[in-house]
Amino acid sequence: MQKRAIETRNKILSAAVELFAAGGMNGTSVDLIAATAGVNKQRIYAYFGSKEKLFIAALTSVFKAAEPFSLSMLEEAEKHPENLTAVLLENFYKLHEKTPCFWRLLAWANLENAALLENLSAVRSAENDGIRRIFLRAQKAGFIKDIPFEHYLFSLLAVSWFLKSNALTLHSTLDFDPCAEDFSAGLFSTLNGVFKR
Repeated sequence: MQKRAIETRNKILSAAVELFAAGGMNGTSVDLIAATAGVNKQRIYAYFGSKEKLFIAALTSVFKAAEPFSLSMLEEAEKHPENLTAVLLENFYKLHEKTPCFWRLLAWANLENAALLENLSAVRSAENDGIRRIFLRAQKAGFIKDIPFEHYLFSLLAVSWFLKSNALTLHSTLDFDPCAEDFSAGLFSTLNGVFKR
């Protein structure tokens, strides 16, 4: 692909990520994506084939953009398996905080069409395998309770997702700010203790 074509494709993808995160796939038109990217909408079909495939590409690109972040998280977890829960929670939360498009796109995909998520397994498998390996090592060393990995990972993903995706409603309905640094740090430390053997 020529340099100009790559630049055009990247502009479309960047516009799609922002717009899909704001309005979902069904709430975002190809015309709006084209206008935001400053391209003819035929380019979108030429590069991506359909709006659905563009949504999948946008979702995949957000996961791939998080890969360096994931590698850093895994390195930290390798060094401190005794604090695996706190390390993972802190990093999952930071990812949501730094890339709000990430949780928004996932929410829209879950709301609109489960078929859009079929390609994500391959994107997530390396990180999930890395977390599983460290988890099993930490369990064997006696740092983590004898619980299934799937239950453990689900709990951490759910807490970090809920904390960020519901920040406004939580702040409005609770007597404290769940997004305050002292709250999240305390929560992650508490949960680290909950899962410790």
